[in-house]
Amino acid sequence: MKTVIFPFHKHYALLAKNIADLNFLQPVQFVEGWKNSQKNLQKKWETDVVLIFIGSLGIATRLTAPFLKNKRTDPGIIVIDGAAKFCIVVNGGHSRSMNTLCRLIAEQLQLIPVITTGTEACGYLSPEEIAERLDCQIEDPHYLLKTIQSRLIEGEIIPFCFDESFSPPYFPGYQIQSSHHQFPQEPFLYLTDRISFCPKAVFVRPRSLVIGTGFRKQFSLEKFEEFYHDFIEKNKYSHLSVAEVLTLDRKVPSLLPLVQSKSIKITGYSLDQLKNVTGDFHSPCAQKHLKIPGLSEPSLIIRGAEILVGKTVYPDMTFALGRLPWKPQGSLTFIGIGPGQPNLMTIQAIQALEESDLIIGYETYLKMVPFRYQNRILSICTKMGEEIQRVKKAIELVKKGNRVAVISSGDSGVFGMTAPGVELAIQENIPWRIVPGITAALWGASLIGSPLVNGFCVISLSDYLIGWDSIITNLQLLAQTELPIVVYNLVKKDRSQKIEELVDIVQQNRGLETNVAIIKKDGTKEFVQLQQLIHSNLDMNTLLIIGGLRNKRLGEYLITDRGYTL
Repeated sequence: MKTVIFPFHKHYALLAKNIADLNFLQPVQFVEGWKNSQKNLQKKWETDVVLIFIGSLGIATRLTAPFLKNKRTDPGIIVIDGAAKFCIVVNGGHSRSMNTLCRLIAEQLQLIPVITTGTEACGYLSPEEIAERLDCQIEDPHYLLKTIQSRLIEGEIIPFCFDESFSPPYFPGYQIQSSHHQFPQEPFLYLTDRISFCPKAVFVRPRSLVIGTGFRKQFSLEKFEEFYHDFIEKNKYSHLSVAEVLTLDRKVPSLLPLVQSKSIKITGYSLDQLKNVTGDFHSPCAQKHLKIPGLSEPSLIIRGAEILVGKTVYPDMTFALGRLPWKPQGSLTFIGIGPGQPNLMTIQAIQALEESDLIIGYETYLKMVPFRYQNRILSICTKMGEEIQRVKKAIELVKKGNRVAVISSGDSGVFGMTAPGVELAIQENIPWRIVPGITAALWGASLIGSPLVNGFCVISLSDYLIGWDSIITNLQLLAQTELPIVVYNLVKKDRSQKIEELVDIVQQNRGLETNVAIIKKDGTKEFVQLQQLIHSNLDMNTLLIIGGLRNKRLGEYLITDRGYTL
């Protein structure tokens, strides 16, 4: 797909260049949009084009309006404002994958993506997005996509049928069911590489098929393409599911023109590879001239495909059809969603939630997930004490092909889920990554000045996983330093006793007049001296910052002597 960048003013040229440098947009063409804009747009208006306008959304709307016809033929359109703040999808959000492209551009250029398609509002994945995640293509011969999307938005469950060779993962808003059952009477998705008459189906075509072929040195590419399509159609398979064509390595250049406009790979095998295939493939020409048992079917065997249609002979060429094992690629992401305020969730965390199919976490943290992702929450293993079951369930879903997000408040690597999660993910050999978040220590410090700039230490008072004796030992060692101590998780169980022990340990090294900041979940703050902490109103969501030896109180702030001369 070509990209045309259309700045409305010459001052936007630098921004246009930054956009053009994004490798996923290649190839790129520039149009001087401030000169003969309507005439230039008419020349570039094609179905397989992405138009990226730079400047006013209003100008782009008026300019494109006369050319817009329908979602099947209109190009994808994105507008980026001249100040480089917003990346706005105007057309082709699902049909041209502009929603995905918008997020990619926004992530690379640090813009805010603006996406307004209906399924975005309810948090469900559209059929096109599901197809993209499964590396499939959508085929909608009965024009049912709009109906399915409307039903999704209205809260209806969409049937998602599949053939025996394909088992899709679970997606919220869809009901997975085998095609062995009777097809639904309402519009549904159907994952299959076969051609069948299903007037209520939107087909999801997996890239599952490979074609082995042999042909004479002197052959017609036009005839090859004709026979290629005839072979697929007669055997009632979808050409959209063909991922690869296999042949003799020296014949590959002859077929390259065939796939220039298709997302099909050409793979060639050497004579030595083909000679090692055993079996009777009834290929006297290949045996006589190339000294190999055959080409069409042996190439499928080398590729590891199940042979669906044996060698079929056409004038000057042969074809055989196979199916590759199909399994969608899942992934596991550990996301820190920040201390609880929506504006403190990082762009990277939001993008990771956007990329997820399912979201798993502790029930308190799930309530912090933005509204539009609430429908992706899987409410299993949400209780305290179910952390290992939670990660194991996430891994189970990843193996089925889901992109699963396991969330923690703050940063998932600070008293969060990465410790058991990463270890289990490595053991199970599944793809994983960590998306950092703003931990409560940094958020709390930002509310009271500069308490942490010379270094700091953090500790949790929760003895759920670590014995209280170990926590006491660590506190004693930390109190002997000059560093401020940030205290998390003032658990309800034996809280008063634990706070008394905390005060006793710290006062031995820093004195009872040590400044302590008490920071609540809503951002309210209070300063007390260490000796007053025992009588303060504390709860599980309270954060304590105990001043270090270089901290000093200035009004409502705790400042650190960094060593500068002021």
